[in-house]
Amino acid sequence: MVVGTTRGKRRLGRFVKPIRVRSGRKPDEIAALAVCSKQTVYRLESGDALPSLHRFTTVLEVIGATDEERRRALQLWEIADSDPAIIAHAGDLPVRYRRFRMDECEAVRERTLDTVIMPGMLQTADYAAEINRAARTRTNRPPSDALAAAERRDRQSLLFRANRPLVLHSLIDEGVLRRVIGGPDVMAAQLEHLLVMADEPNITVQIVPFTFGAYGAMSGPVTIFTFPEDGDPESAYLEYVSGGETLEDEADVSGLAAVWQEISAAAPSPAESQLIISFALDSVRER
Repeated sequence: MVVGTTRGKRRLGRFVKPIRVRSGRKPDEIAALAVCSKQTVYRLESGDALPSLHRFTTVLEVIGATDEERRRALQLWEIADSDPAIIAHAGDLPVRYRRFRMDECEAVRERTLDTVIMPGMLQTADYAAEINRAARTRTNRPPSDALAAAERRDRQSLLFRANRPLVLHSLIDEGVLRRVIGGPDVMAAQLEHLLVMADEPNITVQIVPFTFGAYGAMSGPVTIFTFPEDGDPESAYLEYVSGGETLEDEADVSGLAAVWQEISAAAPSPAESQLIISFALDSVRER
């Protein structure tokens, strides 16, 4: 059994559960008939684990899947079994953050709202190291500088992968540009890097200026993922000081996406945003 949630496994679980419910059988009854543990059934439906193909086909027989349902279920099992998301240092990452990283690896589009610091995908190594050092004061087991840098590079490589580079659209509060992290030199290099990245064809940066006012339902940071499969719902990741949380409820995610879109539509254009970044860069250089 391959343990560890991925989009493919959760998609398979969402497909299988209604069939099991329709059958009227409880997980412990299915486990007895399929000669497996009831945890295997629970983990299959939650997307936390993928049973062997032999075990899975037995479960399908027990719950009375139709021929068409069986064909589709086996297609979804193959997709889940071949999930391409590979994360460096996965064992060193918190479980919730590791799930976020798995979703990010499988996504084709990422939208962010960042109100305090630069989005991780656009951070320089020195800026990220300073953020990591600050995190040590509020976490019990923070990653080392070397691990944090390697993890950041692994994430950012998604923007330049040969097969379907990730499309990134970041909304960044103007306060992020004005918050000098790591000193003027580190901050100037970070702003220069932001301007360079904003010129990449798959990256869009918009600055939300001080004059914008309140954000309505959002206080950020928020990340919204879109996935390649037709009909596969988007997910959102909400980040807190003490960790983060992935949302998959379609109503919750669509609500966040709608607010994000409203902010993006009202914010300065990417070209205007580059002028705001350049002005902030000039101010840092003058320090």
